[in-house]
Amino acid sequence: MRASSPSREIRRARLAVAVTFLVHAAIFATWAPRIPSIKQALDLDTGSLGIALGGMSVGLLIGTRLTGRMEKRGRTGLAMRIIVPLQAVALLGPAFATDLLTLTIALAVLGLLGGMLDVAMNAHAVAVERLYGRPIMSGFHGLWSLGSMVGSAAAALVARMSVDVHVHFAVAGFVCAAASAPVLAWLLRPERESAITGHHVDTPHSARPPVGLAIVVVMAVMGFGSFLGEGAIADWSAVFLNEDRGASVGFAALGLSVFSGAMTASRLIADRVGARLGPVLVARAGAALGVLGYVVFLLVPSPGLALVGFAIAGFGIGPAVPVVFSAAGNTRTASRASVLGPVVSAGYLGSVLGPVVIGAVGHQVGLTWALAIPLGFVVLIFFTAGLLGSAAGGEIEANVTAGVGASAGAAPDAGVGPSSRSEP
Repeated sequence: MRASSPSREIRRARLAVAVTFLVHAAIFATWAPRIPSIKQALDLDTGSLGIALGGMSVGLLIGTRLTGRMEKRGRTGLAMRIIVPLQAVALLGPAFATDLLTLTIALAVLGLLGGMLDVAMNAHAVAVERLYGRPIMSGFHGLWSLGSMVGSAAAALVARMSVDVHVHFAVAGFVCAAASAPVLAWLLRPERESAITGHHVDTPHSARPPVGLAIVVVMAVMGFGSFLGEGAIADWSAVFLNEDRGASVGFAALGLSVFSGAMTASRLIADRVGARLGPVLVARAGAALGVLGYVVFLLVPSPGLALVGFAIAGFGIGPAVPVVFSAAGNTRTASRASVLGPVVSAGYLGSVLGPVVIGAVGHQVGLTWALAIPLGFVVLIFFTAGLLGSAAGGEIEANVTAGVGASAGAAPDAGVGPSSRSEP
């Protein structure tokens, strides 16, 4: 029996979520390449810049914890319609900062909105994914990676042309807001979203009982480790290739590009593979490839082969974050209809602490040994991937196993949601 085709409403909601992921990535990718210009304009030293960047990190972490009520009420679509344009406007803050204090505040606000939007858009993606009845989360994250790559490349080109930061950020913010405005109206209505996600925790919405704290902790650790690994490669791959493998500065810069490109590619195809084999197998096979990639670039002395290792690692761990987030969005406890918020927060904590810890460990024992830390988390994902299906009640996994999709065109009151899905 083939899954019924999603209705026009659901297809448009999917497009709206996809655009949100692109815009979210593009805004942060616009800011990062212009850090040197802003640092120079404000005459900041490295320590002062670190304080300002810390403001963004704090804002991100706080933002991920402020969306619980919206998520519980099934109003993430409404939140996204508000936060997306606000985040585009907030991009102006760093450009017009006049000193360390105003820059730190501006980055904290940008991070706060970014953290809130991250949880909201992933929660909304879970709702749309349930309506599709098959995995689509990896595609959203693939578009996020693509938006980050395109946005950073455009920002680097603009910086090379010496375009003023004020003009650059004003134009980028306007483009992001204008491009997203027409499609944000296509996000799921609150009553539709609430019906499909079952966010009334006082009423049982699944035949499967709520999961225990231990499973939630394991999922949070998986999110933490996934973000830690991505952050470690982003911050340390060039240094590793240059200092530990003897690559030229230009060649060393390819490490992150190869890793990010392979990650984007794997995320864009992971949903199709997951629809056939199941998200758990995708996560486990990806983790196995990730382990292989890490072993290659950590052990081989050749810079060229190390680059191959980065590509394998990126391709392997690419689907980890979207699969973990999808499972977290479908996992409930006795008091929460979803544990997505805490898992996203744990992920951001990994991205903040990971590079710092690796730097400290690398200073003591060498960068090669320090980069084995994220390898340990990839191994953990391999052995615990089964929880991603069982903990979530099998909403997506059941459809894959049975070959039956949810009725995406059903009316909001037709019982489409966790309570109407078969268990594995």
